[in-house]
Amino acid sequence: MTNKSPFDILRKEHDKVLKILNSLEADLNKKDINQSKNNINLLQKEFNKHSLNKEEKVLFPEIEKFMPRDGGPTGMMIIEHKDLTESMGNFYSAIKTKNIGKLEEIGNHIINLLREHIDKENNMLFMMAEMHFDDKQKEIIIKKFKEIDQREK
Repeated sequence: MTNKSPFDILRKEHDKVLKILNSLEADLNKKDINQSKNNINLLQKEFNKHSLNKEEKVLFPEIEKFMPRDGGPTGMMIIEHKDLTESMGNFYSAIKTKNIGKLEEIGNHIINLLREHIDKENNMLFMMAEMHFDDKQKEIIIKKFKEIDQREK
């Protein structure tokens, strides 16, 4: 198995999400509803694979072996994931009405929240987890990540 860290994988995926957020932000500034919709579709796909599957179903349960969910960082990340899921649904509703003001409001909330969220995961949560995980745990997590990637193709 590879020596790659699951955290390196997640950080690389975060970089991809940040690029999508930059595109979404530019399209909202241009008031381009169609391209904004394309970007939110890309974001939703990445978010589902990355946050809802790799993080919530694979990584967080491992972290919660040494750190509680309730009142802990994974609990806060899950609350933010729910906010983002709901906000993306609201964005799709606003697309149907072609209300650019509402799209900008919801889109900016998604962009700002997700940028802060990624920063917290990259620079706090992953660093804490890295200190606690041994190589065997990392290998198991990477294997599960690969299974998710295969299913999501």
